[in-house]
Amino acid sequence: MKDALSILGTGVYLPPSQPVRDMVRNMGQDPSVYKGWNNCCHALDDDHPSTMGTAALLAALDDANVAPTELKLVLFAGMSRDYLPSWSVATEIMQECGTSPHCMGLDMTAGCLGALTALDMAQGWLSTHGGGVAAIVAAERWTYTVDYTSPDSQGLWGHSDGAGAVIVSHQTSHASKATFCGAEFIAQNDLNGTVLINYGGTRNPIAPPGVAPFERKLMDLDRKNLRQQYSDGYANSFEALKARFDSHPQRVVINQTSKLFLQMIASVIDVPIENFILTGDETGHVGSVDILIGLDRLLQSGPIPEPYLVSGSTPYAFGCGLLVPIDTGEQP
Repeated sequence: MKDALSILGTGVYLPPSQPVRDMVRNMGQDPSVYKGWNNCCHALDDDHPSTMGTAALLAALDDANVAPTELKLVLFAGMSRDYLPSWSVATEIMQECGTSPHCMGLDMTAGCLGALTALDMAQGWLSTHGGGVAAIVAAERWTYTVDYTSPDSQGLWGHSDGAGAVIVSHQTSHASKATFCGAEFIAQNDLNGTVLINYGGTRNPIAPPGVAPFERKLMDLDRKNLRQQYSDGYANSFEALKARFDSHPQRVVINQTSKLFLQMIASVIDVPIENFILTGDETGHVGSVDILIGLDRLLQSGPIPEPYLVSGSTPYAFGCGLLVPIDTGEQP
């Protein structure tokens, strides 16, 4: 485990939450069909991916007792953007926090799996560059893309706005709270576009009159088949992780997918749902931020006593990572 990452600190920014069913009712829709998370967070007027991400990163730096000038890499792992991709959220956050000119900023696109893939990428980056400190930031502002008047969109009604950050290091003297050993991933490319913003790209650059250009839609998929694909995705990535590390953690940090799917995931990985860190009913589903919220809750409660599975998914990819206590970092 010579290339393992030290987890130094975490930070979270969440706007105020409100009951999902009240919001749907206020939009004139019957909320009785809704079975998702009870609450979701909605961005304030001045909350944007860069501003929320900056707030979360500053909190994480403070928690880690790390200066912004120490950062060698900032990975932005959210899907939301203040502007089109020619503008970098990572670089804007770096500017606001005061990082060194030697720090590299990268914006990643990996759906709700972004934070876990960013941990894996930071591990490789820091190892290749001789060690140092990196930051992973995820932020989403996507509630404005949800149609709360359409029952067809109820799978998105519990989605939330917010941000999280984690500071990691390799071969530094900073005090560590846990060790990230690595992750394994499985792709299911046929599920690409399950959640889709149809307009704004090269295929459909302009929305027709009367159609919201930013609205997200769920593809009409057979739920039984989708459930099986999610089961296979989590099972296969977990088996790959166990084969790599010979470890079967009994505690889980996971992105907050649907309640019914979480029960299925618990069965697939053979870990009781009671051993999951679940924050969805408080915060809703905040995409890649979910894992960072879970890590923050876990690490703020004190040293972790045993290995944790860090797991997540976006429809087209699934991943499982291994987090272990610092005193067992060499032998997970």
